[in-house]
Amino acid sequence: MSVHQLFQRLETVGKGAYGSVHKGKHIPSGNIVALKIINLDTADDDVGDIQREVSLLSQLRDAPNITKYFGCFMDGPRVWIVMEFAQAGSVLSLMKASKDECIEEKYVSIIIREVLIALAYLHKVPVIHRDMKAANVLVTDTGKVMICDFGVSALLATTSSKRNTLTGTPYWMAPEVVQSVPAYDTKADIWSLGIMIYEIIKGVPPHSNLDKFQVMDLIPRIKPPRLTETEGSKDMRDFMASCLKESPAEVGVTLSH
Repeated sequence: MSVHQLFQRLETVGKGAYGSVHKGKHIPSGNIVALKIINLDTADDDVGDIQREVSLLSQLRDAPNITKYFGCFMDGPRVWIVMEFAQAGSVLSLMKASKDECIEEKYVSIIIREVLIALAYLHKVPVIHRDMKAANVLVTDTGKVMICDFGVSALLATTSSKRNTLTGTPYWMAPEVVQSVPAYDTKADIWSLGIMIYEIIKGVPPHSNLDKFQVMDLIPRIKPPRLTETEGSKDMRDFMASCLKESPAEVGVTLSH
């Protein structure tokens, strides 16, 4: 049975570096799904990244708060990745729908709690997500929070494995990632989580007025960003500061308290 007999493609809900994401319907059951469609003929597509994402998603089928993966189908030069659909969209889209482009702290705390559950699971695998930001956190119509977009994630061979590749989105990158320090590991996601808190509270990540090359030059040289006393509660500010440590070695200690 072809993919077109199994799934009906509905409206487009997003476009990214590797193709488009659509709302879709599983024809036999009527269930709504997300269809990530990637054209392998496109010159700038990295087949290795796509294979890595499919492999990771298939390994994480039962993981908490991670987009559920249902299968992968070929359609000529295109790959259809079928996943759980998030009716409410991403946290970023919820921010944009708000009149001041940010989300109330009472909701931020719930989102971050659910993201931490997902990251705790990933980091035990161990997997580094490497692209944590509001655009990669989805919300269903029932309020379930899910991490998505594993296209640049790194599956670590052992718990002592490190990465030394520059991957992710510069505004959310940890200093050790920007500097391509060979010792960076899962703690890089915690820095990005701290930046995501800043992004959700302020509406944009730090240094959003600069281009990505200026930001990559700046991040290792300046103090980590902080919220002011009028931006969020002390608990929120303290938690964000615990995520944004100049030395990755300090992260585990501060978050455990």
